[in-house]
Amino acid sequence: MKIVKKRGEGVKSTCSFQDLGTDVRYRRRGFRKTTERRNEDEEEGRGDARDRRTRIFQVSDEEEVSVNWGDTDLRNVMDTIRMDRRNSKFYNSQLYQQYSETAQNREILSQSCSDSFSIYEELPVPLSPVPSSLAPSLTPARRPLPCLPPVIHPHSLSHSGFTSSGTSAKFLPVPQLPQPPPARPSSPRLSISLTQSPSLWQEIPEVRNSAAFGELTNDQRRLQEVQFEVVTSEASYCRSLDIVVDHFVKSKQLGELLTTQDRSWLFSRLADVRAISHSFLSKLEERVESDMMHFTVCDIIARHCQRFKKVYVPYLTNQSYQDATYQRLMDENQGFRRVVEKLERSPVCQRLPLRSFLILPFQRITRIKLLVQNIVKRTAQGTEEEVQSIKAMKLLERLIQESNDSITQMKSIESLVSLSARVDFECRTLPLVSQSRRLVREGPVTEMMDFSLKETERSVYLHLFNDYLLLSLHKEGGRFTVIDHAPVSELRAENCRVKLHSLEKNLFRLHLNKKALLLSTDTQGDKLRWISAVSRPHPVIDYSTAQDFTQMQCVRAFVAHQPDELSLEKAEVILVHQQSSDGWVEGTRLSDRHRGWTPESHLETIASLRVRQHNLLDALKITTATAAV
Repeated sequence: MKIVKKRGEGVKSTCSFQDLGTDVRYRRRGFRKTTERRNEDEEEGRGDARDRRTRIFQVSDEEEVSVNWGDTDLRNVMDTIRMDRRNSKFYNSQLYQQYSETAQNREILSQSCSDSFSIYEELPVPLSPVPSSLAPSLTPARRPLPCLPPVIHPHSLSHSGFTSSGTSAKFLPVPQLPQPPPARPSSPRLSISLTQSPSLWQEIPEVRNSAAFGELTNDQRRLQEVQFEVVTSEASYCRSLDIVVDHFVKSKQLGELLTTQDRSWLFSRLADVRAISHSFLSKLEERVESDMMHFTVCDIIARHCQRFKKVYVPYLTNQSYQDATYQRLMDENQGFRRVVEKLERSPVCQRLPLRSFLILPFQRITRIKLLVQNIVKRTAQGTEEEVQSIKAMKLLERLIQESNDSITQMKSIESLVSLSARVDFECRTLPLVSQSRRLVREGPVTEMMDFSLKETERSVYLHLFNDYLLLSLHKEGGRFTVIDHAPVSELRAENCRVKLHSLEKNLFRLHLNKKALLLSTDTQGDKLRWISAVSRPHPVIDYSTAQDFTQMQCVRAFVAHQPDELSLEKAEVILVHQQSSDGWVEGTRLSDRHRGWTPESHLETIASLRVRQHNLLDALKITTATAAV
C-alpha cells in the first residue's frame, strides 16, 4: 500500500476499510483519515502484509465473486488496515439489537392490525405517528438474554464426557435444561414503540425534494424502502460489531483471563466478520450514492455471499462451543464475570450484555435473507432486478442451509459417539456412529403391558433417528440397554383413544417389527409429537390451497431444545397443523417451509383474513419465483 505524506498533514492511507472504535467519528468519502506516522521498524515489519492487503482489495466488482480470502490474508487485513471513518449520510445511529427489536415489533404490529398496517405498504408519506393505543412510547427492552438451550438432550446424549475426537469434553458443560415455558404474558404489541424506527429512504432530503420522487409509483417507493433498509440495518450491524470487537475482544483485562482455546471458542472469528461487513457496507453505500432514486442492492449481496460463507459458516458452526464456554466462564471464573459485567456497564454498550453481541451474526444472516425475500416480493417480474434478487436469495438460503447442516452434523457425531459408549444390546447389535444419522426425537414413554402379567406397565426410552428407532431400558448412570430396534421405514404410529382403569391416558400405538406396542406419555403434547415424528417425512404444503390453515405469528423468540422443535424469531409466521392441550403448536414456517413444534406462549393467532391472505400470496410468490428462475 502506498503511504503519502504532504506538508502539514499526517500519514494518509489509500485503504477503503473502516475501523470504528468506541469513539465513533466519521469523515466524508473522498477525505482520508490522518494518523500518526508509524515508526520505521513497524513499517518495515508490516510492509509485506500491506502489499498483500492492497492486492486483495484492488479488485473490480466483477472479480469479487471469484476472490477467495484465505485465513492468513483475512487476518493480515485486520492486523494492518486502518479503516477510513466515513461520515455517511445513511449511517444509522442505532445499535443492531435496537434496530432488530424495532423492526420485528413493527412487523408484529403489521400482522396484528386488520387493515394490514405496514411501514412500506399502508403508511402515508411521510411516516405518520403511530396511534398511542397501538404503540405506547416505550424504549426497546435491554435486558440480558436468557441462557441459550443445551445442544444435546440431558437424559441421554449429554451424559458422556466424550466428543467426536475422543477427547474429554468436561470443559464444555451443557447448560441446564430450561424450565417449562412460563405463563403467557400480555401481548408484546402493547409495548411496541416506533419512535426509534430506522430512517426511511423517503425522508432523505435529496429524495423528498426530488422531482423524480413524485413520479414513482407506490410499489416503486416500497421497493426502494426495503432496499434502503438493507443499507441502514447493515450500518447498525457494523456499529454493534465495532463495539464487541473493540470493547470486548480487544480488552486487555479480559484477554489476561482467557486461555488461547477459550478465546477462540468465545470470540471465534468476530474480527473477520466485522471486516467483511464493513466491506459490504462500503459497497452498499457507494451504490446508493451513485443513484439515490433507483439504486439496487441484490447484485452486491450475491457477489458477497462467497465472502460471507468464508466467515459465517465457521462462526455459526462454533455456536455450541461458544455457548458452553461463555456459561462455564461465567459460572466458574469470578474474575471473568466481574470484568464482563464491568465492560457491560460502559455507556458504549448502552446496557446491552455481551451475549447480545455474540449472537449478532446468527441474527444478521437470517435477517438479510428475509429482507431479500421482501425485495423479491416487490420486484417486477421478468426484469433483471428480479433475476438478481432471486439469485441473492438462493445464495443466502444455501449459505444458511450449509451452516445448519454443519452444526447438525457436528452435534450428531458427538452425540452418537457419546451414546454408543453407554449402550448395551440385548438384541442384534447396531453400529450407531454414522455420518448421515440424525436424531429426530428422544425421551421416556410408558409401555402398557399385558394385564394378565404381574407388571402391567414399564418405563422404556425411545431414540428416534432419521433411519432407525431404538427401544431401550434406561439404567443407572445414564446407560441404556437396547431391547429392540427397527428401521423407520417399518414404523407406523397411530393415535389411540381408549380408557384404562377408568382414566383417560395419552395413548398411542407404535407398530414395529410386526408387533404393536401400546405406549403412554405424560402429556398430550408428547403423544402428538411422537406420532408426528414417526410419521415423517410430512407432505409439502401447497400455499395456493392453504387458505383454511390457522396462521400464528411469533411474538417472543423461541430457541429449539429438541430436534423436532422449531426455532422462531419475533414476527415470523407459521401455518398451524395441530395444537395440544398442554400448550404446544406444530406449524410450518412460511418463509422456508420448515416444520416443527413451538410453545403456544410464544405465539399469537393472526385474526385478520386480509393479513392471512396477504401472507400466503407473498409466500406463494417467493416459491413460484424461485422455481421459475
